[in-house]
Amino acid sequence: MVKKRRHLGFGFIDEISKITSKNTSFKKKEREWQDSLIPNFDSNFPTNLVFSEVRITIFISFCAVAFFILFLKIFHLQIIEGKLNRELADGNRIQIKIIHAQRGAIFDRNGTVLAANSPAFRLLDKNTNKTKVITRQEALELEVNNDPASLDLEVDNVRTYPLGEMTAHVVGMAGEISPSQLQDNNYQGYKMGDRIGQEGIESFYEKLLRGKDGGEILEVDSFGKKLRTLRKEPAVAGKNIYLTIDADLQQKLYNLLKEQTVRVGSCCAAAIAVDPQTGQILALVSLPSFDPNIFSQNFDESAISEVFSQASAPILNRTISGTYPPGSTFKIVSALAALESGKITAGTIFIDNGVLYLDTYKFSNWYFNQYGKTEGALDLVKAIQRSNDIYFYEVARKIGEKQLIDWAKKLNFGKKLNIDLPAEEPGLVPDPDWKEKTINQVWYPGDTLHMAIGQGFVLTTPLQILGATSFIANNGTLYKPQLVSKVTDGDRVISNFSAKTLISKLVSQDKIQTVQAGLEKVPQVGGTAWPFFTFPIKTAGKTGTAEYGDPKGKTHAWYTAYAPADDPKIAMTVLIEGGGEGSSVAAPVVKEAFRYYLSEDKNNLIKDVYIPATDSGRSLGE
Repeated sequence: MVKKRRHLGFGFIDEISKITSKNTSFKKKEREWQDSLIPNFDSNFPTNLVFSEVRITIFISFCAVAFFILFLKIFHLQIIEGKLNRELADGNRIQIKIIHAQRGAIFDRNGTVLAANSPAFRLLDKNTNKTKVITRQEALELEVNNDPASLDLEVDNVRTYPLGEMTAHVVGMAGEISPSQLQDNNYQGYKMGDRIGQEGIESFYEKLLRGKDGGEILEVDSFGKKLRTLRKEPAVAGKNIYLTIDADLQQKLYNLLKEQTVRVGSCCAAAIAVDPQTGQILALVSLPSFDPNIFSQNFDESAISEVFSQASAPILNRTISGTYPPGSTFKIVSALAALESGKITAGTIFIDNGVLYLDTYKFSNWYFNQYGKTEGALDLVKAIQRSNDIYFYEVARKIGEKQLIDWAKKLNFGKKLNIDLPAEEPGLVPDPDWKEKTINQVWYPGDTLHMAIGQGFVLTTPLQILGATSFIANNGTLYKPQLVSKVTDGDRVISNFSAKTLISKLVSQDKIQTVQAGLEKVPQVGGTAWPFFTFPIKTAGKTGTAEYGDPKGKTHAWYTAYAPADDPKIAMTVLIEGGGEGSSVAAPVVKEAFRYYLSEDKNNLIKDVYIPATDSGRSLGE
């Protein structure tokens, strides 16, 4: 039997039972085997284990609680926070890259580029949350290596200004938006790192120039490397702006003004020119100036800090934001006020004895102060020609402060002319209420006399003086000063300049002509603007020398004029701070600018014969 079933092995149950029942030696061996593997093994130990019901209940309860907690966690992650977690997962997988819109270009009236764009690459520094400009080579290396940092790389257009500081106060500059600006409602939709207009035309017409950013949706792997582009929205370029500025005249005036300030040792100056028949600004210069490229390209932060730290404030646009005592240029206002009062006519005569006394106070004429001489009898035209202080003191006594104040305000002094530039200042036309509130003093008759010659408390901007000059030049009509000629979208013109009237029909033509006659004699022999005595084109103007309380007795030099006198094509006002007399310091700048602008051949300018000022010729002026 054993032999027949040997092939099934000793593990076969029947075979084992036979062997264990008949062969006692095998049982002995079996016990030895058990003892060697399991010491003290008791084959009679019961095989049915008995478990405690309490333990089973605890175990089951523990498992149930554990599974319930696990269920709650899964439910919270997948149901309650499922949307958020999916967004986080997609956020790691999907990246959005901004495509910056190209900013609109800025041109002068003839198409000369004043502000353009050049390709640049910006990289976001996540540690400082600031962007920095990197080179093209550095950007290519990031892209070629598929560096995760390339996801923070933005292809942008950096602003460039070909004429640099020559047009800085007209065009302005573009720079990175500040945290405070991001909180401003005017900049809704902007984000950190965006570049916006910070000054000038760039700022005033930000919404037109900006354009609309596009975007690119990218899929990346777990290492942040780009896998593919899922969607792309192209950017929309900003609108182009053409200015009324003549870039050639702008450069000429800038160089003339800079040379003159260096010659007389002045730190600061302003010059502005306009077409009085339209209000279009032809040139606008403020010194000192700054290079707007350092703001847009952000290469040198120390250079930016230096601009803001200078005591002479290069950022300040002195043509519209600087306020100064106007000196004798204000006599244009006083003359109109005198004529409109009805108390003074063109033929009214006052005698200049050198000094006028008001009680115990002495008011003297500049000609008497400098040379000890008097003018004698003067009518209004000659008083303008000679810029005679005594005559206008007498005018002030006749008409009073109310007439002067009212006409100053009618001619837009003490308020903005709303030129399309930011930060225009209104200046100051003082009155008795203002003086009492500000200085806690009553208005004295002497205040009226000082105001009549542009001294005392009155403050004006060069733009306001130019406005009064343009009003006379254009026969009693003043147009709003305007810098934008047209706006284009590519080759399509979407907006054109149109003249906007600020003042008209305020003064009768005979009164305008009286003031014109006086201004036309100022640059002629016997007037105060001696640099123009031999100028081949007939012009009209007014000198001004304004005291401003300088300890060394320095004065601001003014000259405001228009040309040709019979059909004005240009009006200009020049101010040189602490420069001295308007006749010898500011007038030469205007003369050379007129020479350039009115010359048909800019390379072969018209010439005049230079005749130095002499007292005997009564040509020295203030």
